Amino acid sequence: MSTVISNHGLKIIKVSIVMIIILLSKSIYHSVTYRKGVNKNSELDEEARKSLDIDTFLKNKLFFLKNRNEKNINCAEILKENALEFNRALTFNIESLYKYTSEDYIEMTRNCSAFIANRGYITHHLTEEERKFPIAYSILMYKNVEQTERLLRAIYRPQNVYCIHVDLKSDEATYKAMVKLTHCFNNLVMIKERISVVWGEMSVLEPELLCMKTLLQRNKRWKYFINLTGQEFPLKTNYELVSILKAYNGANDVDGSVVE
Repeated sequence: MSTVISNHGLKIIKVSIVMIIILLSKSIYHSVTYRKGVNKNSELDEEARKSLDIDTFLKNKLFFLKNRNEKNINCAEILKENALEFNRALTFNIESLYKYTSEDYIEMTRNCSAFIANRGYITHHLTEEERKFPIAYSILMYKNVEQTERLLRAIYRPQNVYCIHVDLKSDEATYKAMVKLTHCFNNLVMIKERISVVWGEMSVLEPELLCMKTLLQRNKRWKYFINLTGQEFPLKTNYELVSILKAYNGANDVDGSVVE
């Protein structure tokens, strides 16, 4: 369950949180995947080229993927919904991949530029629509830095803002790794006040309120707030989310129930 609330709505509601389930329909993450040797002559759908401002993207060499573990999978064919490539990808043994530890992240983030490049963060807004419609996120996490970092990498765009809360029950290595990670980005903030979150209790909302307040104080340009946990993953691209939220036109979609 996620919160989707407009910046304007936050100012009106102040201390209440609007809870909504974003219904994420079946979708393939369609960010452009750049392979070694790609150039402006690559076969890209013209409509996709225009919407992603690909010419500008390539001209400035803003490549965000290189030497990734998935090098034996043809992502371009997956994006085209090629059944053969889908089936090939399903045989990929993810268990064979190296599992990064908190200590690994502490070490990797000693060099932030190298970390951002090697982990494949998207460092360009990609489209003007996305640039003009920044989104604010909160991420509540308590374990598995790698899973949380994978989520962050999927939703990261330089125009968005992010607030991270590390549960008070988390171990010291997890907390230190997230502090180091946060310091690599100027649009990430980690709230210092740590709450021991218990699902179904008020403690779930406390870090959300702290993040809302912090993000409003740091940057008032964002349009909508979405709350996540470290164990979630998006099925929509940032561009698709922007399109959906723009259709709300400042409204909030509320799904709730009354408990007597």
